[in-house]
Order: sequence, then C-alpha cells, then structure tokens
Amino acid sequence: MRWTALLLLFLAACASTPEGDIGSARSSWQGAAYEDIVRSWGAPTRSTKLPDGRDAHTWVSETVASRGSLWPSIGIFGGSGGVGFGTGVTMGPGGGELQRCERTLFFENGRVVDQNWQGSSDYCSSFRRG
Repeated sequence: MRWTALLLLFLAACASTPEGDIGSARSSWQGAAYEDIVRSWGAPTRSTKLPDGRDAHTWVSETVASRGSLWPSIGIFGGSGGVGFGTGVTMGPGGGELQRCERTLFFENGRVVDQNWQGSSDYCSSFRRG
C-alpha cells in the first residue's frame, strides 16, 4: 500500500513538472553575434541570403529521449569471500522517442534580429545561452 502511494506521488510530481521554455531560450540569443552561436552550436545546417539583405541560418539538432519508466532495483552480489547488497533505479522497457529542435536565426550586421524555433519544448529549451 505504501509503495502504491509513493508511486502515485512520484508520478504526480513528474506530471506537474513544467515543460521547457522555448521563449526564454530563444530570447537568450537575441542580439547575439553569429560567431558566438557557431561557437556554441557548430556550423549551421543551412544558410541563405534573404531579399531584404538579412542572413538566415538554420541549426537542426536531434536526440533520442527515453520513454521508459523508472523501476526500483535491488542487487545482491558476491565474490572473493564477500557479499554485497545494492539498490538503485533502472529504466524499464519503452525505447526512446526522437526529439528535434530546428532553430532559424535571422541576422543583420552579424547579430540576431529575429528567430523561429520549432520542436520539442523540453529539448529546444536546452539550447538556452549559458
């Protein structure tokens, strides 16, 4: 009964955790120099010159996020006359989910003046300027 209550409490805490904030990640790069972005994210995936003279550069990042569930585990091991006991948390079955974040930044005079971010809120928010 206690385990059920603890599990429900844990699941409720996970469900109430807010998703990442793309807006604050995006605003952290406003006005940044092109060189600073390349230093953080590497070379852009694609670039173009717009008719109004601005440069547009797009960075695409992908990762696999685990969808499995967490399970408590207990281990007993031994060898060389000794016995050990350990506990931990392991990832249950469930595989992973592809997450993608595409960031197009528009530059005037080498500085970010506009942006368009698309993708997973949690993953994109990890690109916040440090």
